[in-house]
Amino acid sequence: MADYSKLAKDIVEHVGGEENVNSLTHCITRLRFKLKDESKADTETLTNMQGVIKVMQAAGQYQVVIGSEVEDVYDQILLSTKIGDKNKSETVETDHSSSSNKKSSVVEKITDLISGIFMPFMGAFAGAGLLKGFLVLFTTLSLLDKTSTTYTILYAASDSIFYFLPVFLAYCAGQKFGAKPFISMAIACAMCYPSLTGLFNDKEIAVTFLSIPVKLISYPSSVLPILITVYAQSKLEKGLMKVIPKIIQSMIIPLLDFIVVFPLALIVIGPVTDVVSKGLAGGIQMAFSFSPAIAGFALGTFWPLCIVFGLHWGFFPIVMNNYSVLGYDYIMPPTFGANFGIAAACLAVFLKTRNKDLKLISGSASISALIGGVTEPGIYGVLLKNKRIFIGMCLINGISGIIAAVAGSIRTTQVPVNVLTIPALYAMSGPAIVISMAFSFVGVFLVTYFFTYKNDAQPNKA
Repeated sequence: MADYSKLAKDIVEHVGGEENVNSLTHCITRLRFKLKDESKADTETLTNMQGVIKVMQAAGQYQVVIGSEVEDVYDQILLSTKIGDKNKSETVETDHSSSSNKKSSVVEKITDLISGIFMPFMGAFAGAGLLKGFLVLFTTLSLLDKTSTTYTILYAASDSIFYFLPVFLAYCAGQKFGAKPFISMAIACAMCYPSLTGLFNDKEIAVTFLSIPVKLISYPSSVLPILITVYAQSKLEKGLMKVIPKIIQSMIIPLLDFIVVFPLALIVIGPVTDVVSKGLAGGIQMAFSFSPAIAGFALGTFWPLCIVFGLHWGFFPIVMNNYSVLGYDYIMPPTFGANFGIAAACLAVFLKTRNKDLKLISGSASISALIGGVTEPGIYGVLLKNKRIFIGMCLINGISGIIAAVAGSIRTTQVPVNVLTIPALYAMSGPAIVISMAFSFVGVFLVTYFFTYKNDAQPNKA
């Protein structure tokens, strides 16, 4: 097992030291620092450091791209510093103390907020989605009977995180907004409580709360209602802390959360966000209906750029909203080819280059994108260093996006996109999605190998 302690120590030192770090999180490939003063970070030294792929300042964060070993480095940082203690106290309000965040755009703050809420449970989400995708495949091929108890057990394992999604979101949003996260979870559990769900399903019962009419919606698998509810909870709690004596806060504040925030969620927040959710889903659907080719080309072409700046997280709540409202998502399939295009471009560079360092980086990046669906090592380590490759890859991905969008490709559950999940994606979307991804892989490989990667003596120039 590799020793990541030195790399962790060097990274902390060159971001300005532990005292310059407000908080630290990580995603699949990046350490995401929030620094008090980004000018104290030595970006040049970090960029050239062995084990670091790239350094970025985006989404209100100082991001150090590590690759698939990011969790090991993150764990070493928490073990050797007190940064983990700072993470526990991180709230939206404390974020504003960072000088870099004061300069952040609204888009960057929203992206940071979304990634902070959704990223912590992505591993469980991906595993459950993969299992659910293979269940679709196995039942389609008649390898598994939906009436069997085996299917029931496996389906429960795969679907539970989606059904109880508000509970997962509640905990993460509670930490992000500065609310009491376990109270947030309890409110989310109440939203999914069987008797409440039963009232929603029984259309003949007029539901009221203290004679106030309550328009119930379906809260399991929903996204927006719990996020707005937890935000309201955080505001109530912070206000109450100013007026309630500290000695009784632990009893009174949770009580008021339940008798104020939960009814407010059912009477106001739920119905309003339901209208917003349906409007958002319908509006995007209309845009796709107007011109699926343009929508598909735009998504396929610009998806790698969204990954570069971390903006791809902004699509996640929309996708989850589609699952909740429509039962499927049609926004992401036009981007599936991007994973294979990035893998193909890196493979072409690997086969053609005579530069040993570049061959090592491009080879591992191709495997990472093709097998793991993790594209950042390829984007930062190989493609952004040659603009011709990057632009050519984006355009081919755009055509791939047209194929998927025009064919009406959908994804009925959140399955990772890589070569191992092609059968599951085929079961959900049919042959068009496979054609789209194959076109991107073959097209990008040929264009990169024969046209856009020419000068092996200068691999890092456009």
